[in-house]
Amino acid sequence: MSDELESRYRRLLAWYPWSHRRVYEEEMLAVLVAGAEPGQRRPTLGESANLIASGLGARLRAAVPGFANPSWVDAAAVFGLLAALVLVSQRIVRLFDPFGLAPELYLRAADWGAVVLAAAAGLRRVGAVLAWATVVGEAALLAGRYDTDPVSTIQTLWPFALGVVAAAALTVPAPPRRALAVLRAPRLVAFVAGVGLIHTMTVVNRHQRVSMFEDGGGVSYMWYGFESTSETVLYLMLAAVVVGAVAAALAAFTLPGPVWRRIALLLAPVAAIAAIVEYTLEGWAYSNMHMGHPIYLVPVQWTLLIAVPLAAFAAGSLLVHRLEHTARLAALGRTADRERLEPSQ
Repeated sequence: MSDELESRYRRLLAWYPWSHRRVYEEEMLAVLVAGAEPGQRRPTLGESANLIASGLGARLRAAVPGFANPSWVDAAAVFGLLAALVLVSQRIVRLFDPFGLAPELYLRAADWGAVVLAAAAGLRRVGAVLAWATVVGEAALLAGRYDTDPVSTIQTLWPFALGVVAAAALTVPAPPRRALAVLRAPRLVAFVAGVGLIHTMTVVNRHQRVSMFEDGGGVSYMWYGFESTSETVLYLMLAAVVVGAVAAALAAFTLPGPVWRRIALLLAPVAAIAAIVEYTLEGWAYSNMHMGHPIYLVPVQWTLLIAVPLAAFAAGSLLVHRLEHTARLAALGRTADRERLEPSQ
């Protein structure tokens, strides 16, 4: 029984970075086991939550000095610019949305446009300040809208999260115009064209829906939110989205390995939020549509929206660290083999 409890505690302690566990794991384990109740077979919920939260905090503190290395500097600079481009493109295209235009959309498009210009011009601090100011403003708008329209508020959390990560990335010190130097013109053009094409297709799709509604419905073809009365038009829209996604992905993932891996890591929390909203909160959104009054998220759902993205970033950090550590060891091994063979040649 004690061995089973100890094994469970060790699994929880794995949330801590290896440098911390190497020094303190046995001592922490002894304290945890000594404080357990007689006959206890598993950690309590409070112990589990505390160890996971403390472990993630330790990993974050251990990772902070690493943000000064060149790969993180380049990745943060590139991610900040690309994320701002995604957000300004989304808002500019939505100005042509046939379902109505929120009055603040002009201001939000202008704000992120200013962030893009500042980052491209090498005014990193100005861009970071503008990005944080925009994020704070959008947080206030989302909070005000949640009371009356919780579903659309939660469904727009991923762009908000992208803005938060972009602001944090732009805060990382970097040389002027570093993002443009790393990306170069062909990648930047491909990314802007790809993202613009995807957002344009979403608005075209909404115009299709307006036309279908005005025509009284009828037979329609649908796939993952894209809908049209013409199967050919549907396939053309989907093909355009795929082309745009491939162009944007190639722009980011043809960067040097250490840079694109960190860009993917910065994107992980945003992707986690989008996945939770799409697949976990689908029933909640459906209930809101049919109950006639707003249904708000419960604490467990809010915890999921916060904890999973943080865990995704922590797990991604660990994976990137191990991959690169393994690659360094392999490179050292190859170098040692060459040095050992050279005298015999």
